[in-house]
Parts: sequence; C-alpha cells; structure tokens
Amino acid sequence: MKLELKPEQKLSILLVDDEADIRETLRMFLEMMELFDFIVEAADGSEATRKCQNQEFDIIITDLLMPNVRGIEFIQNFKAQQSRKKKDDITPIIILSANVTGEEVTKAIHFGVKNVITKPCTAEEFISKVTEVLMKYKRNKIRVLKD
Repeated sequence: MKLELKPEQKLSILLVDDEADIRETLRMFLEMMELFDFIVEAADGSEATRKCQNQEFDIIITDLLMPNVRGIEFIQNFKAQQSRKKKDDITPIIILSANVTGEEVTKAIHFGVKNVITKPCTAEEFISKVTEVLMKYKRNKIRVLKD
C-alpha cells in the first residue's frame, strides 16, 4: 500500500533513541516512504521533551530504555504537555523496544500508547506499522494510492 500527502499538507515525525545508528536506520526507512517533510531526532527523553515544546509532531517513535530521561518518562511528560494545551488532534506514539513484555511497555499502554514495534525490525515491519498509524490517525493529511 502506498500513501501520499494530500495537497498543502506536511508531515513531521520525532525519532527518540539513544543509539545513533538506530536513528539513522529509522530515518532511512522513513525517507523510503517519501511522506515526511520533517524528520527530527532526539537522543533521549529530555531532548525529546524540549523538541516537543518547540514543534508539533504528527507521530512520535520512541525507545523506552534510554539514559537520562527514559522513554516512559518522556511519554508521561508529553501527555501532560498535550493535556495542558488541550489539543484535539492526537499525536500517536509508537514504542520501539527490544523488551515488549516489560513493565515499561505496560506503563506506556496505561498512558494510552497502543503501537509497538519490536527491535530489531525489518524495513517492511517498520514501514507497515508507521503506515497503519498514519491511516488511523492522520487521514486528514494523507491519501491511499491504488497499486
């Protein structure tokens, strides 16, 4: 399934992972989709929180186990920030984690995160999950092209 942006629309995404090589690989996968105008990276939850204060994102993809501010703390901070802004538009969060059965994932689900990608993943798996999330939450910005 191929997606394209509707006219006059832009998509932005935030990648949060402490491993630069993983961020680089994910960026490459996202660039393959040819949808995102802005791909912003953060190395941990504190950097991600700062970036969310200055920019709105259509999707956030975050690791959970990171130094400094962990993924779950970032998700809590982001959700609190969103509720203070009283935003109607949902910013879906995708967890990218090697430990999808752990306590961190359970906490994330408690905070409303419903999208999980298991590390390591293939480009196909990653793009499929991002596409699924876009189709569910960002239909106002994209359209599906028939193959």
